[in-house]
Amino acid sequence: MSGIFSTAVEIKRIAWRNLFRHKVKTIITVLAVTVSVGLYIFIDGWILGMNLDSRRNIVNYESGAAKLQTKAYFDKKDELPMYESFSNWEQYAAALDKAGYDSAPRFVFTGTLYSEFGSAPMQFIACDPAAEANLLRYTTYTDAGRYIKPGAFEIALGSMTAQKIKAGVPQRPTRSELENEYLAPVSDEADRAFITGLYEELVQKKHGMYDLGDKIAAGDVRLVIKKDLPPEDLERCWNILAATGRMDLRISTVLDIKAAPDSIRQDRYDNDIAPLLNDGERRVLLSAYELDPLTGVYYLSSDDPALLDPILVSLIRIDYTGAVRHVNQLVDAVLVGMINSPNPKNNNNVGYLPMDVLQDESGLMLEGRVTELLIREKNADDSRLPLKSESSETITAFLSAAIPSGLSPELGVFGWLDYAADYIAVSKGDDISSRIIVILLFILSFLGIANTMLLAILERTREIGMMRAMGMTDGQLIGTYMMEAGMVGLLGSVFGIILGCLINIPMIKYGIDYSAVSDQMGGDFGYRIAASFKSAWNVPVIFLSGVVATILSSLMAFLPVKRALKMPVTESLRFE
Repeated sequence: MSGIFSTAVEIKRIAWRNLFRHKVKTIITVLAVTVSVGLYIFIDGWILGMNLDSRRNIVNYESGAAKLQTKAYFDKKDELPMYESFSNWEQYAAALDKAGYDSAPRFVFTGTLYSEFGSAPMQFIACDPAAEANLLRYTTYTDAGRYIKPGAFEIALGSMTAQKIKAGVPQRPTRSELENEYLAPVSDEADRAFITGLYEELVQKKHGMYDLGDKIAAGDVRLVIKKDLPPEDLERCWNILAATGRMDLRISTVLDIKAAPDSIRQDRYDNDIAPLLNDGERRVLLSAYELDPLTGVYYLSSDDPALLDPILVSLIRIDYTGAVRHVNQLVDAVLVGMINSPNPKNNNNVGYLPMDVLQDESGLMLEGRVTELLIREKNADDSRLPLKSESSETITAFLSAAIPSGLSPELGVFGWLDYAADYIAVSKGDDISSRIIVILLFILSFLGIANTMLLAILERTREIGMMRAMGMTDGQLIGTYMMEAGMVGLLGSVFGIILGCLINIPMIKYGIDYSAVSDQMGGDFGYRIAASFKSAWNVPVIFLSGVVATILSSLMAFLPVKRALKMPVTESLRFE
């Protein structure tokens, strides 16, 4: 036993001594491993940080932990079908409140937003302002103005959309835009001077990755609002611009209303409807319609809801377009605030309105219906992702038991990840591509180790032959050189871990500001991060990368040594 131990000690001593026989090669190889390990730790931490921030921002600013919706709406969620709404949501909200959940009703629809100076396609969210502010965090992130209040036709816009249609307080206008467009309608010279004094010239980098080619006319300059302005100054600026009509907006939308069609052409029935219905559904439909043989049209002959409701369900199921009526609607609203939250989804082409003013004909004729009910545990920690208690399965089971009539079969609870397909696709693609690049760096580093060991072994061929002649076994020689390569990997891993952690410290605290890139890309490039991309600590990966690098470095010496040992001892001793 003591002999084995002394042999192992001797092998370690030889391996350690060999490290310093070719110092330059050793240093270069250690540096290669150091860079590879350090970069892997940096990129892994950066990707982890972006994913964690994105997931938190989806939950805290966009969707909550889960949504209660009709199953039909979820199946068509990309189309935002407003006709797949539901009523009596209050009973579910009350039950959730007693069980320790916050909930926020919403009615989501699409349309076009017009101002005097531009227009933009939009997604509008009609909500209960108090419930929305209680569950989501974007309501406190206003660049200027305030969040909406109930009882008035008000709208809060994402800041990027407000800039597109030239509404609200301009954030980054050129001097000519500020003077000729925003200030031209302001008659009071003192007010004009006051607003001008809120801006300063934007100093832009002319070189490097942030030079994004801000195109402005020759002689013009880009302005930006001064930092740390008092809220009362921004409020005064808002009121001055509002007096010129700049905050007056108009929403144009199309209301989709489910209703049994008044008539169905016979050819449409024969070709598009009848083949998709079962016998029972066809009998029910024909009992409510009568065929006019002269015109070849089925006309609705019944107004019995008990008969028409199942017909409507059948027609919607087969996507018969005639079962949805489209009504054009215009809604005037006053812009009261500009949202600029950490989640770019809130900042771009989204508008928030109070739901209570949209219930009758002057709004959207909602009549108490909503498209979704957002759900989140009360007093949930914003830094954590939803727990099992907030999963769709847990909430579904609770509602089924808590509501006397049970959860309506047309409704379902869907988790937050079900609504983040674009983010998941981007994050997976970036994760794979980034790791492939780092793995290639690892391969290059280990090929360098293999090359170093091959050259070292060629130079020591006579030495190897002498040790073999003195009784050193092939296994001991392989162990010696694998240990030498492993020591190179270990040194590189230690320095690489130190390097990766040193890079990670400022990345976790400050990150890299991509707000300029975000602005140029319209604020939406998959990740739910509006400005700074920060890293996170991934301790298991940090230590595992060092262990893997050490083991792979050691294995890189096996083939060169095995090749050298194929040479007979006598030839090794004569090798020059």
